[in-house]
Amino acid sequence: MTIYIDDMRRPAVVGPVDGVWSHLLSDLPGAAGQRELLAFAERLGIEARWIQNAGTATEHFDVTEPTRQRALALGAVPIRYGRAVAAITMAKREAAAG
Repeated sequence: MTIYIDDMRRPAVVGPVDGVWSHLLSDLPGAAGQRELLAFAERLGIEARWIQNAGTATEHFDVTEPTRQRALALGAVPIRYGRAVAAITMAKREAAAG
């Protein structure tokens, strides 16, 4: 299982939460990636209903910096926001296309 956490760290207010945000994602395509991502999110205490773009190559969770730090402590692999995230997304799209 490999779960990634990017270093976007963008300040934003999302609903009632004013925080610094990054993305938690899997590099596996399709249902396997979603299962992996949801299992890791559960370990972090993230509700499944908060998933973004479910069922797509850009599926992820937005997480605040304290959650990002917990994800790293649980073994999430740190990646750069931008090209690294784009490479994962492109690979997932290619795998889904066959």
